[in-house]
Amino acid sequence: MAEYQVGKPYNSAVREWLETPKYDFRSGAHELVLFFNKPTSAEISAVKTGKAEFALVVQGDIIFLLYRFGTPIDWSDASYSWHSVQESERMLPEHILATGETRAVLTVILVDAANGITQAIRLVSFSPSFTSRLHQAINEQAQKPFNQASYDKQLENLYKSYPDSRDLLKLAIARSNS
Repeated sequence: MAEYQVGKPYNSAVREWLETPKYDFRSGAHELVLFFNKPTSAEISAVKTGKAEFALVVQGDIIFLLYRFGTPIDWSDASYSWHSVQESERMLPEHILATGETRAVLTVILVDAANGITQAIRLVSFSPSFTSRLHQAINEQAQKPFNQASYDKQLENLYKSYPDSRDLLKLAIARSNS
């Protein structure tokens, strides 16, 4: 995994990004990157220290990580597929019993989409039950055959049916606060 620093480019090879979130589980680590065009000081502060809330939605072949940080960053979502991770970075998460105390750590990175500069980095942890459900979902997804066209169609249909992240939130199978 790359090493990130506030005030430095998220990726030195890319200076402009689409204003969209990206959740990944790769190389054994959970990462949520938020690309905001010229993030405000309130948004930066919310990512750094605001109340972090998460929800997990699994629909068909798609895993959604829903999140919000304080009041400036309302519920948003990032879709995920284990099959979209580069093969060299694919790793299955460990199976964790929901009754255990193991918590997955999520690295949250806020990047200015206009210039590629990292604005905030924060480590948060999911609750043990959320960790268990998320790891189970990733493991199950990895075992299924993958078809990109089918995945894209499912994603399109879900966003038509649930155009707002708060609508998707109604389908959550797990929630966690940090």
